[in-house]
Amino acid sequence: MHYLTGEEVSVTSLKTIAQEFGFMLWPHPDDPFLLHKTPYQSFPEMLSVLTDHITEKKLNSLFTFPVSFILDANAQSESLHNFFKYQARNQLDKTIGVLLTCPVIYACDVAQIFTEALHQRLHFPSTRYSNIHMAIHEALVNGLVHGNLKLPSSLRQSARDFVDYARIVNERLLDPAYANKSISIWATWNTSRLEIKIRDEGAGYTVLPPHKKHVAEKRSGRGLYLIAGTADSCTIDDFGREITLSFILNNLNNEQDIGVSENAALLHDPVTDFSDCRILIIEDNPSNQILVSQLLNVVGIGHIETAQDGVEGLEKAFSMKPDLVILDITMPRMNGYEVLHQLRTNQDTASIPVLIQTASDTRAARDKTFSAGATDFITKPLNPLEFFSRIRVHLENRLLVKHLETKLAQINEELELAQKMQESLLPPTEALQDISQRYHLDISYTFLPSSHLGGDFWQIFPLAKDKVAFYICDFSGHGVSAAMNTFRLHTLIGQMDMTALKKPSEFLFMLNNSLVNLLPRGQFATFFFGILNKRQGTLTYAGASSPFPILVKDNKPSFLDTSGMPLGILKDVTYKDKKVPFSKEMGILLYSDSFTEQQNKEGNRLDYDGFMKMTQTCFSEKTSQQVIAQIMQKFHEFSDTPSTDDITAVYLKGLL
Repeated sequence: MHYLTGEEVSVTSLKTIAQEFGFMLWPHPDDPFLLHKTPYQSFPEMLSVLTDHITEKKLNSLFTFPVSFILDANAQSESLHNFFKYQARNQLDKTIGVLLTCPVIYACDVAQIFTEALHQRLHFPSTRYSNIHMAIHEALVNGLVHGNLKLPSSLRQSARDFVDYARIVNERLLDPAYANKSISIWATWNTSRLEIKIRDEGAGYTVLPPHKKHVAEKRSGRGLYLIAGTADSCTIDDFGREITLSFILNNLNNEQDIGVSENAALLHDPVTDFSDCRILIIEDNPSNQILVSQLLNVVGIGHIETAQDGVEGLEKAFSMKPDLVILDITMPRMNGYEVLHQLRTNQDTASIPVLIQTASDTRAARDKTFSAGATDFITKPLNPLEFFSRIRVHLENRLLVKHLETKLAQINEELELAQKMQESLLPPTEALQDISQRYHLDISYTFLPSSHLGGDFWQIFPLAKDKVAFYICDFSGHGVSAAMNTFRLHTLIGQMDMTALKKPSEFLFMLNNSLVNLLPRGQFATFFFGILNKRQGTLTYAGASSPFPILVKDNKPSFLDTSGMPLGILKDVTYKDKKVPFSKEMGILLYSDSFTEQQNKEGNRLDYDGFMKMTQTCFSEKTSQQVIAQIMQKFHEFSDTPSTDDITAVYLKGLL
């Protein structure tokens, strides 16, 4: 028989509920109030207290009595019906519970009071006390905030959000549509196990039937992780509205204490947003599909697909390219090992992490699973905390890889754009053709930047009717920093009045003083600048420690001296002009230092003598393009390893 007593409520209310539920009023039908009894007097075994104006003090006081249930008088009739419906399902020996409306849950530390009431009855150790209290607290907060009051986690991302959050909470606690909703807590136990069930009256989250796409709301909180992490087992039912926690009351050992410590460490980790992640569940058991889908919803997975067997699973894996596959082993048509083999042998799915779930936990089963290519292994029945941890680890790794791939693609795209910009600094084909015709020259070049960007560039431009100037530059280093310097230099040269230029040495002097103020310490440029006078048949040049150009006369090469201080190191450095004949059929080869410094497989370098020896037979070719092609062929024969520096070679030849 179930008995009902009251505290700060009317006899009429008590009689109405007693009649509705078939309860006996206690201690007397005409005086059914708890305060007329003391804790030391005898109490019936199943006694509920209906009370109003609930405070923390009142809850603590009521739990000093040996009552079974405390009921909020403001709860709706339907809530009371649902509360007592659970009693018929109770299979354990003893029980206590509360049914409280939202304002009471919000105003009182119900978790602490309920945990203390359990402790007075069960006398569990302090390690269990903190776990039980934390689990109840987080479950209550989750049920109140996200369930009954229907507040999204995304509302607490900024200081302004918190102001709005507090306002909305207060508004909803005053709105009967929200305030009259209840949260119930039942605790049942026997000598070995404590089970706590917390249920809210919210909308719950949506889990669609198998074969349908699941789209979960973004979640930023960690409450459900913490709830699962503090209990020995945790199940989530009725689409998140009901959470059942189980705690072992005996045989508490070091292993469990270690687990609690590990859980605490886990819960301090940042929670990753998995709303864009896609997971494929390949499982033939519909119940297991729903269970796994519910757990994935708790984690915050945005897109969940299911498959009934291996054949359907493969089709979906190939089409959706999931971020993680959860795979059962024993299935019709195609088992898990066959599915795993197909996934690993397909280039599009080979890198997708696969989590195997199976009831077999033997070493042989694990060895076979990992040998087949599984990423991880989890046994049935699922432990929620272990499941959450493994899912999170593999998804975070997957997201990291995808993030790096995206960043790499973005970097490559930007480098390709920068390379095109740098190549735009080189002489355009039309300009070369125009200069070749005006000055009767044959000009060809090759430019191969390292790391997609380089510190080399060259240019040629007319000075007068019978004069043409050309230069080659090589900045220290290579890659992005060297390329940035080429843009700086190109801008400087573009600002100079080249028509008034008379001597190469004067040009280098002005350029050097400008670069000293621009280049970071430790960076410099080697430079060659030449002026070809077609009427006089001479080449006047000045050098700033550039690789020695090769002057070719009658197919015989010789070095030009370009010694001098590199640009950008010291101010007011003077450079010397030098003049050599340059008549028809003569040529000059300009090149970067990669030709003399590149090593072959044996670790040897060409140096200047080796480079001269390698190129001396190339100059007998008829065209400048053929000369460049021969030089590059011989260079690649010497060293077929990719160059770590920019490669530039320019050949300019006079025509008859």
